[in-house]
This record gives sequence, C-alpha cells and structure tokens, in this order.
Amino acid sequence: MEDSNQIEQEIEFLQSFIDASEKQISILTQGMEDYGKALAILQSKEIEESSETMISIGGGVFSKGKIEKAGNVLVAIGSDIFIEEESSKAELRLRTQIEEVRRSIENLNNQRYDAARRYQAIVSAINNSRNGQNVAQR
Repeated sequence: MEDSNQIEQEIEFLQSFIDASEKQISILTQGMEDYGKALAILQSKEIEESSETMISIGGGVFSKGKIEKAGNVLVAIGSDIFIEEESSKAELRLRTQIEEVRRSIENLNNQRYDAARRYQAIVSAINNSRNGQNVAQR
C-alpha cells in the first residue's frame, strides 16, 4: 500500500513538473521573441531611413515616434534599472540573451522529455500490472 502511495505521488509530481515546464517554456519563448524583435529593430536599415514609425509602449498601445539608431539606447538590466549603451553593444547583449534563453529552453525541453518518458513508463507498468492481475483472476 505504501508503494502505491509513492507511485501515485511520483505520478502527480511528474505531471505537475511537465505542466510547469511547459508554462516556463512558453514564457521563455515569448521573451526570446521579444529580444528578437528588439534586435531586428536595432539592425533594420528602414528604421534609420523612416521619418516616423509606430513604437509599442506596451499593452497594445503605440505611439508615433522616430528612432535614431546613431545614438545610444536605454537597456533594462533589472529591477527597473536602465543603462545607456551604444546600439552595437545592445545588439551584442541581445544576441547573448537570445542564446542564453535558447539554451534554457533546450534544457527545460530535455527535462520535460525525461519526465514525460518516466511518467509514461510508470503508467504503462501500472496498466501492465493490472492487465496481468485480470488475466490471473480468470
């Protein structure tokens, strides 16, 4: 009976881990896409040439403005702290962050895969055990 409780707890843990890792992967993927968008804007030739563009200020709200790529940009480094940085350094920072997030997603995917494989193995073992008991009872 104690083994049954441990197996049930492991199944619940694995399912919870799988669900949580899927949510984390989704959040990280969105963050990586945001970094990619920022990098694309910094690298865009069209931005330099345009006189006015729509700038997202969050929450689906946009403002008209002009982006001057020649100057420095403000970069969030955490806890509502920003630093002024050259565009080229900001591009490098974004590339590095994209790579770090990509590696994190890859690690989470591997852990999620291992947990899903373990979950399936336990469920299959339980089903096989039940089928074996049913055959023995006949």
